[in-house]
Amino acid sequence: MAGRNDYIASIDVGTDKIVVLVAEKEDGDRLRIIGHNISPSDGVRKGSISSIDPLSRAISKALDQTHKSFGLEIGLVRVNLSDIHLTCSDGYGRVPIHDVVTSDDVNKVLESASAISTPTNKEKLHTIKKKFIIDEEIIVDNPEDMEAEVLESKVHIVTVSSASVRNIENCLKKCDLMVDRIVLDPIANSEALLSQEEKDGGVCLIDFGAGVTSYSVFQEEGIVRSGIISIGGDYITQEIAFAFDTSFEEARRLKEDYGFAKSSVMEDEQFVEFVQATTNKESHQLSSLQLSEVIEEAYSDILSTLKNELKHHNLEANIKSGFVLCGGGAQALGCEELVREFFTRRTKIGVVQRDRISGLETILMDHRYVSSIGLLLHQEDLPQVDFVMSKGRNGVMGKIKKVLVGNF
Repeated sequence: MAGRNDYIASIDVGTDKIVVLVAEKEDGDRLRIIGHNISPSDGVRKGSISSIDPLSRAISKALDQTHKSFGLEIGLVRVNLSDIHLTCSDGYGRVPIHDVVTSDDVNKVLESASAISTPTNKEKLHTIKKKFIIDEEIIVDNPEDMEAEVLESKVHIVTVSSASVRNIENCLKKCDLMVDRIVLDPIANSEALLSQEEKDGGVCLIDFGAGVTSYSVFQEEGIVRSGIISIGGDYITQEIAFAFDTSFEEARRLKEDYGFAKSSVMEDEQFVEFVQATTNKESHQLSSLQLSEVIEEAYSDILSTLKNELKHHNLEANIKSGFVLCGGGAQALGCEELVREFFTRRTKIGVVQRDRISGLETILMDHRYVSSIGLLLHQEDLPQVDFVMSKGRNGVMGKIKKVLVGNF
């Protein structure tokens, strides 16, 4: 990528996989995917980094494979973050206006709204601009040049553990990479999957990951909540292992090959052979219906936790556009039906929005690439960073120019 400033790279660091995507800029804000790779992850537990060295080796291997397959040298990347200790809050700003709103007024009200202190062990990961209010009644996206007496604004602030941020930065540094932007995983997913109409109508995006389940809630004013639930697909697998006294690997095979997230959608019950952990690998049989009942109960545990969080923050009644599902766990047969019945809301499996990105259909349709695509599309970064790569991963950066554009 020497001498080029029209490439963007992303790395999705997950519990069970590392996903690399590289895209080039086309006309306007459109991107075209030109490189991709999926490799096994290591050193990540429940979405958080547990060991830097194994993870850095896993990322380096994914980068090497991307280079061998597509001839792309990657030095500056966008990366996701899952942190079960994240907190969300809304900041509020209000400034008087003389005649018409200027860009200085906009910056002042955003600065006022963003002035929220954080604990010493946490830091702001996102400060997301929401809509503006003119004279306490008119809601607008951009108030510049409008007549007003008072301008108000809200921002959505996400704070995460400083240790989580340092861990991912240090891990990428060991891979000779520099960080363009760290993006909370549910926010990245929303960039790829949600339309503006869905966001305005009130929608909840659920990502059933391997280690954790993340979610984000949007309403007309913008994002109102993000969260991480500390159980995911591995919890479901573990429940199968406990129920049938088998190994984690055998339980995963049973889940993926024979399981349903909602047992009532199963058309034909069958008996499945499996190996128990305590019987010298002798073959046993279980009912696919019993298996799916265990799986459904584990999914219900996740959904109950989410439902409680939504109720606690008074959000459930405002999700009028329903639920959008993504992640490996969302691909289980009956998952869509289970969520629809559980919340009595419209529910669908998320599909990547194609208006801003193109590439191989096999990539755009593959649920494993959603987070990486969302990182590429993350609008907060696209106009803010311009960069020039030096050749090779051992001397990755020639120059980084950051341009403040007044958009948080």
